[in-house]
Amino acid sequence: MLGLVMKNVGNGVVFGGKHVPDELIVRMSWLLPATIVPLSMVIHLLSGNSRDFPFFISEADFPGIERWVFTTGLAISGLIQILFAYRVWYRYKGTESPRLLFVFLLCGIFVGSNLFVMAFANMYDHLKLHVATASIVFQLGIVWAMLSHFALPGNNKPGKKLRICAILVSIISYVVMSQAVVRAVAGLEDYGLEDDTIFTLDRIQYAVDVAAYAEYALFVALIMCLYSIEQDLLAQPKSIEE
Repeated sequence: MLGLVMKNVGNGVVFGGKHVPDELIVRMSWLLPATIVPLSMVIHLLSGNSRDFPFFISEADFPGIERWVFTTGLAISGLIQILFAYRVWYRYKGTESPRLLFVFLLCGIFVGSNLFVMAFANMYDHLKLHVATASIVFQLGIVWAMLSHFALPGNNKPGKKLRICAILVSIISYVVMSQAVVRAVAGLEDYGLEDDTIFTLDRIQYAVDVAAYAEYALFVALIMCLYSIEQDLLAQPKSIEE
């Protein structure tokens, strides 16, 4: 069925007779979320809908223009990241790390799929599903970045150094963010954590002041990991999959 819609070619895929090169796929995998997330947050802030500042990224998925930007942009980003993972696997599956590349593909599919679901599961109406999918995106996103470091061939030293730094930042940021939130909500069961997201966030704003900045750093670090993979791909010969 997929073959009827998409066809692999030497450098990219063909959709409906139009060639989409790998360079565009990998660039959009990081550039689209890197654009959409800050844009939706700025709209959320300037529209006067934000509770406070700093706020979590997903708080920008608020009813209004920002929700359209956030949901549409991240849903498309999820699909592009699935395609990106597939193209990396397809392009380098004949190298010396086929098993690692296959695990890389699986991680990319799971990350992209959960990002797609998370885009529609806003934290105001579907908190449990949102937390679950966001956690998978962040946690598996870090694993995905680590796998790419070992699975991709080549000696693009600037890209690898950037990725190592980004991975370290992402791990530290995730630990800080999760610990700040876990400790803050530990005693809030009596306040209806699942019934009123805004009320709960207001109660733990002192923790959000730390966790939100850690989340911003985590987001930027994961974007930089994807960017570093683009540098690896651009440094490799296009005919390697042949």
